[in-house]
Amino acid sequence: MSAVTRSPPARVSALRTLSLVLAFAAAVGLIFGTAGFTAMSADRGVTANVTDDEGAYLGYAPAADEVNGGESAAVVEYRNQFATDLDEFDVDVSIADRGSTDATLESVETPSSLDRGGVAAVDVTLRCSEGETVPLLFEADGSGSGVSVSLDRTHTVTCESGEPNVTGVRYTGVGNAFVDADDRDGTVEAVVWLTDAEPGADGSEGTLRAEAVSTLNTSAPVRPQLPSNASDERMAAIEFPEQGIAFFHPNWNGENHASPGAGSGVGFADVPLDAETVSNTSVVDEQDD
Repeated sequence: MSAVTRSPPARVSALRTLSLVLAFAAAVGLIFGTAGFTAMSADRGVTANVTDDEGAYLGYAPAADEVNGGESAAVVEYRNQFATDLDEFDVDVSIADRGSTDATLESVETPSSLDRGGVAAVDVTLRCSEGETVPLLFEADGSGSGVSVSLDRTHTVTCESGEPNVTGVRYTGVGNAFVDADDRDGTVEAVVWLTDAEPGADGSEGTLRAEAVSTLNTSAPVRPQLPSNASDERMAAIEFPEQGIAFFHPNWNGENHASPGAGSGVGFADVPLDAETVSNTSVVDEQDD
């Protein structure tokens, strides 16, 4: 009796083919995950819309949840996990919901490119009140050899106590002063402009010099915080470079002190100061007005 060989029915063959296709698709999904490419161009270039973060082709991770108002801080980081450099890389930073905060974005530092395997941070400086939460929107776009990528993310930071906001200077005479700050005391960067104890004596113009104090404590008098011995010098002005303002002694007439009395400093916004500006600025008339 001869054996009879039968071909499988067409329906069984079709089901087997479909099963193989589905199994292959599942395997591909396991390999590439959910952060795979959304489109492939004809020239084998790749456009990636990343949905995962740290493990994606363009890795993204928050670097800080808290920032000090007025101080630059690395807030987020990007990592290039493509097989090529991102020769062009741009991150646009903005406040996501301006109606929810009074904070302002003072400055942003972003990378312009991102090497293969490289990591770069985005530094942000905010002007904000202590305890205020600020939602920041980061819109990143990058491109390299045959690849391009876009990624939008929102990260919320909380403002902590940074440099206090200087509101004025109280001169106790020509030899000392106190710095006024709103709400709280702290340390600020300052430049103290000093002149001879008796400028103009014997027909001389006297000397004028600047002394920098990187961490001036606003809760303490100024003179003891000066790095050098300035006991024989008078204060003409105190400048706060990070805050864009200076306060002249109220009796400074550009050459010397019209009188050595005490009083509130006169604000001057044309900073940074230099010796020529200090020696040519008189605030006596402003006080008289």
